[in-house]
Formats: sequence, structure tokens, C-alpha cells
Amino acid sequence: MGKGKYLLILIFTVMMHKAWCQESNIQAADSISTDLYNKGNWKQLISYGNKARADGVYFPGLQLKVAFAFFITENYKHALNEYQRVLSKDPYNETARYYAYFCCKFLNDDLQAAYHASFMDKEALNKESLKPYGLIAVGAESGVKQNNDVNRDNGFYERITASNRLSWRFQLDQSLAYFNQNIFKLADDADNDDASTRSVDKQKEYYAKLSYYVTPKLSVIGSFHYLNTQFNNTIYNSNLGLIGLKYAATYTDIQGNINFGRLQNKPIEQYNTKVTYYPFGNFNLYTTSRASVKHLDGANNFIFSQAAGFKLMKNTWLESTVTLGNEDDYFDADGLYIYNAIDKTTFRCGETVFYLLNSHAQLQLSYAYEKKTDTYQSLKYDQNAVTLGFLWKF
Repeated sequence: MGKGKYLLILIFTVMMHKAWCQESNIQAADSISTDLYNKGNWKQLISYGNKARADGVYFPGLQLKVAFAFFITENYKHALNEYQRVLSKDPYNETARYYAYFCCKFLNDDLQAAYHASFMDKEALNKESLKPYGLIAVGAESGVKQNNDVNRDNGFYERITASNRLSWRFQLDQSLAYFNQNIFKLADDADNDDASTRSVDKQKEYYAKLSYYVTPKLSVIGSFHYLNTQFNNTIYNSNLGLIGLKYAATYTDIQGNINFGRLQNKPIEQYNTKVTYYPFGNFNLYTTSRASVKHLDGANNFIFSQAAGFKLMKNTWLESTVTLGNEDDYFDADGLYIYNAIDKTTFRCGETVFYLLNSHAQLQLSYAYEKKTDTYQSLKYDQNAVTLGFLWKF
């Protein structure tokens, strides 16, 4: 009995010593981090936070300081990760929630920002004029497609868009689009080798995408795309869908989705995986890689798309893209764009300039070069497309 008592005393003493050391380490870490924070030594604060974490000394006060250091240096992805660590243990930490909201805004993720806004108090919501429902953004784009095929006129394209917040976790994006192009085809006329017929390729579209945030990092997306295509005295009604998941990691966004439906009376499926990488945790530099497998007419086609963008100067970004593979009836941008033109596209690359006029308005100018194959004759031709877009965010 005596030996057991002494053993308990020894264990208690060791535990008290460890607790005292831990408390002492926390006090020292708090003092050092506060000093770095007050002096604005953000890089040193981040380095110290990493060391403290490795040493097992990491507490909410230090996490908030390190998160702010990432935020003030515009590493919004890492800052968001730090704030979410705090929120995982304290969901109603107002400071962490407020800055997590702004991280998402600066990363152009309105739905994730709304998710965090749902936990904010009324004072913060009123300050940012936030409501669980309402119009988020409206936009428009118009483009022309020019080519060097004598049997093809220029193509013209217009689209209007609107985004609505249906609740703190639901967002609905909608658009209407119209495309038209004159198509010439050599006629079977024995008396006139140059005889041709003209058909007008017209297409009207309605698109809707519904997104839902399940957790702070996981969202579910689904979309519907209706196409009314008129060509050669025939009308096609196509109904297409998409379902997918998106996961927001520290420096990457990972998405997997499936496109499916009937396109011009043909069943089609397309499986996609997309990874967006932010090496600096913001849009100063980013890349998006997308791999797709399209199943149509009993054949599988692999398509790969790569985009890279960077901040050129204040309020100006450049983005370059290249797409390789057979893009006949190819789905892009969560099913928003469907490349179902008369002629097949075998290669596409382009450049886009984004310019922020102010905190609400954005201009977008895109150029795309495409290699295409004439459906009616053995002819390959080039096509150049220019699109001008405008976006207003409320």
C-alpha cells in the first residue's frame, strides 16, 4: 500500500511538471507571437507558428495571429485553412469566421463565403450588407468566330447570366445563350459544279447550375442544360445534366463530375477530373488541369485541358489555355459550354484578359484559335474567335 501511494505521488508530480512546462511554453509562445504581430513581422510570425506547431505548442490565440499573417500577405488559401482549424473547435469564433468569409470572397468563391456568413452575427451581416438570399451577380458576353473556310460564314454568339443566393448554402447560376452561323454545302448538281445550298445553324440555350455547401470544404454541384438546335430544316431538343463534387484543400481545389444526357438524339457521357492549384494561395498565379473521357457513338475520346493565369499588374490578370483531343460534342465549365458545332474541333488554345474596373465591375476579353475539320468535305481550316464579356457583382 505504501509503495502504491508513493507511485501515485510520483505520477502526479510528473503530470504537474508537464502541465507547468506546457503552460510556460504557451505563455512564451503567446508573448513572442504578440510581439511579432504588433511589429508587423508577418513572415517571421508564420515561421514561428510553424515551429511552434512542430513543437506541439499551438493554441487558438497563436492560430489567429498566424492566420492573420497569411491573410495580410494575401495567402488567402492558407489563411482560410488556419481559420477553419480554429472554427473546427469553436464554430462561433467571430474573428475567425469574419476573416474566413473574406478569404473566400478574395478567392472568388461566393458560395463558400456565404457558408461562413451564415455563422456571423447580425452586426457583421449588416456591416457587409449580407442576406441569405438575393442577386449576387449579372453578366453578358458577345463573340464572333471568323474562319478561312469559304463554305462557312462567321459565327455569332451572345450570352446573359445571373447568379442568385437561394440561402446561405445554396447558389443558383443561370444563363441564356444564342448562336447562329451560315453553313454552305456543295449541292449534287451535274450541270453546275459550283452549286451549293445554304443552311443556317441556330441554337438557343438555357443553363442552370445549383451548388450546395455540405461542409466548410465540400460542395455538391448539379446542372441542367437545354439546347434547341435548328439546322437543315431539322430541330433538335437536347437535355443534358451534370452532377459532381468539389473539395477545397489548402492550396488546391479538386473536382470530379459526370456530364450525361442526350445531345441531338444521341446518348452521351463525359467523366471529368479537375485540379486548380494556387501556389501562393491567391490569384497572383494559378493553374487548372482538367482531364475528360467522353463516350459517344460507341467510342471513347480523351481530352486534356490546361490553363495558367497570373496577375500582370494592378487589377489585370492574364490566363492562357490549351485543349488537346477530339472536342466534338465536348462539355466544358461544368457543362456551361458545349462544343456541338457542325465541324469538329481538334485543337484549341487561347488567351483571356481580365480587368477589374472597380470592386463591382469586371471586363473580360478572350481570344481563341481553333483547328477544325469541315464535315462535308476533306478540308481542314482555322478559326479565330473573339469574345467580350462584362460582369457586375453586387
